[in-house]
Amino acid sequence: MMRRSTLHAAVIALALAASSSQAAWHVDSGQSSFSFTTAKAGMPGTSAVEEVQTFRQIGGSLADDGKLVFDVELASIETNIGLRNDRLKALLFKVADNPKAVFTGSVDPRRLKALRVGTSLDMDVSGQLALGGLSKPLTASVRVVKLASDALLVGTRVPIVVNLNDYGLQDGVEALRAIMNLNVLASSAPVSFSVMMKPGR
Repeated sequence: MMRRSTLHAAVIALALAASSSQAAWHVDSGQSSFSFTTAKAGMPGTSAVEEVQTFRQIGGSLADDGKLVFDVELASIETNIGLRNDRLKALLFKVADNPKAVFTGSVDPRRLKALRVGTSLDMDVSGQLALGGLSKPLTASVRVVKLASDALLVGTRVPIVVNLNDYGLQDGVEALRAIMNLNVLASSAPVSFSVMMKPGR
């Protein structure tokens, strides 16, 4: 009897642990967008040109306990120029060794569950961004809108400025600047996103 009770208790504990780690919401990549703005200048004395680049594949989940994981497939970069896509993958992001950028953090799940359909919530989400083999603290100011069927639309209130030098990618930035024959290629980029999060699988 004791052995059966112990086994039963262990099964219950495992089930509770599994349920607590299940996603309350998951990212719908097809209804989400993620972009960053680059700045470059050709000849000395010329004005900088800004261009918006995007990633086509993003993912992630938000667990019942508020744990958040958000990732970007770096190989899904889209600049609308095939050669530039290839250069960014190979020279800057080195996707063969570092296929993803991953943000991990946490939020208060009670605040999200209290949202009513059609209402919004502004919050700062702090965590760690892992990119290029390094992890650094990062805070995002976001607005969360509660949609029908418990879906959440999460978007940046202001762009998040990411400095690639913080992640050891300065050599990649310089390699791109040289191969593109630019006078200036900014190593920091404002990042914006609009992410649709659907109820857990």
